[in-house]
Amino acid sequence: MRGGRVSALEETRATCSECLGERPRDARATCGAPACVESARLQTAARRAREAVRAAVGPARCYRCNEPHGREVWARYCERCADEVEESRRADRKREAEARRAAEGRRPCQGPKCSNVVGASRGPTRLYCSDACSRAAEYIRKRARTKPGPVPCRRCGKPVVLKFRDGVCSACQQTQRTTARRVTLQRKVRAAHGNAGCHHCSAPLPEGGVIDHVIPISRGGLSTVANMRVVCVLCNSSKKDRLLDEWSPPLITAG
Repeated sequence: MRGGRVSALEETRATCSECLGERPRDARATCGAPACVESARLQTAARRAREAVRAAVGPARCYRCNEPHGREVWARYCERCADEVEESRRADRKREAEARRAAEGRRPCQGPKCSNVVGASRGPTRLYCSDACSRAAEYIRKRARTKPGPVPCRRCGKPVVLKFRDGVCSACQQTQRTTARRVTLQRKVRAAHGNAGCHHCSAPLPEGGVIDHVIPISRGGLSTVANMRVVCVLCNSSKKDRLLDEWSPPLITAG
């Protein structure tokens, strides 16, 4: 036997019905081994018991019309009832699908300031009635992720949204800028630190340079002589509101 099947040559020989081994020609079904004889006897007894149960119960009946259906024992319905049950199931599935699409069509749009319905044509997973509402909602979510939260101002303690968490509010910055515009303060800075060269890159100042805050006003710096230096226009424009450890002069970097 190869692969669980009996070859054509083996079929012509006298084989045991249990072990598929050779059996004597005068034997009925088995090779005569005790295990094969007992197995054949048990299978015969089981077959007779099933036939007796079927004879006592009678033919298999349809679960719906209670008539003998003449089909396999495992079948629940006759052919006519089976077709009717299948048709009823298809109709139920169709009604459920229609009710689901109708419910999906009544779902409200999740877009900002929109009261329309999504509509069944948008699909069961869509949350917006149009692409414009979808983009608007995504923009709001992005702003919520990237927008900084309010922090207290270093100067007045008022909770405001700042570019730097160690900075001051716009009102305090305006106060410091008003103080920095005084000509007398700028003269004191030039007199204290001189106009010979840029404080950051040591470049010559042919035009006199500009006044720069070492610690920017937005980071809590004051408009005092100790916090102000004479620098070139290039360093002043590139430094902006960064600290010295966060920035390096462009001329020194290029060199």
